[in-house]
Amino acid sequence: MEADRARSSPSEMAGESDADLMVYMAMAGDDPSVARSAWGEFYRRHVGYLHSVCLRAYADLLGGEAGVCDLVADTFKRAYEYAERFDADGIDDPERLRLRTRAWLGRIAQRLVQTALRNRAELTTRFLDQDHWHAVASEPPPQEQAPHRSEAVRAAVLSLSKRAQMVVRVTLQWYQPDRTHQRLPNDIAADLAATLGTTPENVRQIRRRAFRKIEAHLRRHAEGLDFGEQRDEHEATDG
Repeated sequence: MEADRARSSPSEMAGESDADLMVYMAMAGDDPSVARSAWGEFYRRHVGYLHSVCLRAYADLLGGEAGVCDLVADTFKRAYEYAERFDADGIDDPERLRLRTRAWLGRIAQRLVQTALRNRAELTTRFLDQDHWHAVASEPPPQEQAPHRSEAVRAAVLSLSKRAQMVVRVTLQWYQPDRTHQRLPNDIAADLAATLGTTPENVRQIRRRAFRKIEAHLRRHAEGLDFGEQRDEHEATDG
């Protein structure tokens, strides 16, 4: 990659890979104009997806659309500041690199939410103009839509009460797949209980009931899919 310092607009960076955009962004100290152009293209490329994902995952925790916009703004600010830390791991394939980049952005957003929950403070909007949000799609392109199981999980969560949804979403911010027994940090559990006007023990009971309901919903969903596939096979045979 050759650093073309004559580039001054995001559109002129459209042909660069995500990894190359990170390199340009990391040049902020030496060439702010190139870094800003790279950031503009990086933002244009990923903001619609990140905003959609954060809206689904964190809207309840952050007070709705405004809180999500603040989170996305802070996430892109951190990405700009720490671009040199991104590791492409030698990936050249654009699709795989895009997935790795968005996973990196997702981890930044998750850490910001964890910090906000720990500090019990609202995220503040910096660096981005709110007018940007009117120019991007709120949903990812069709090929990026979640598969059936992801939609089933989302439907299961939405079937819960608002109180249970909040407990589940907060719990998932500290979920670690490699651990058998999961629990919220004591300070987070206490703050969540205070927010809900209950006790930490009751929060744990709400969480247990909520996850049992989610599991039951997913079992019914799986059984429905199996039945549907069997019916399609019979119809194809009969036809």
